[in-house]
Amino acid sequence: MDDQLFIFIAGHGQFDDIGKDCYIVAKDSKLNDDTYDTYVPFSVLRTTIDNNPSKHIFLTMDVCFGGTFDQAIAKRGDDRDQMYSDIPQAEYISKKLKFKTRMYMTSGGKQYVPDGRPGKHSPFASKFLEALRGYGGAYRVLTASKIWLSVETA
Repeated sequence: MDDQLFIFIAGHGQFDDIGKDCYIVAKDSKLNDDTYDTYVPFSVLRTTIDNNPSKHIFLTMDVCFGGTFDQAIAKRGDDRDQMYSDIPQAEYISKKLKFKTRMYMTSGGKQYVPDGRPGKHSPFASKFLEALRGYGGAYRVLTASKIWLSVETA
């Protein structure tokens, strides 16, 4: 199966210092839920994604404390695409899609992130949408590292 799944979550996050887990505060979550019963734990989301049969999954979260989803997020963003710059586009895509992948990108680490102006996209979401609207440039291939280069200044 060569399925690709893209998930984008924008909203609020709440980190529990005692349980060392972060939670997505959903639209129908209770306000100030001290027990976190109405929030979605990152641990559950991570397990759900890991067990999904799709070959490639790219999760993007624009939530406070999003970086606590996976510690490897802090190391992402290096431009590995340069080593494929001299091969045909079809071969490039084939090499990129060969292995099963799970990638995560978040708007911040273990801190609050700016929501931006009311009624507008957050700074992170604005830059992310800008990258998507670029359609991957001249070669029409938009990689996670290219998206990262667009959003890292937000």
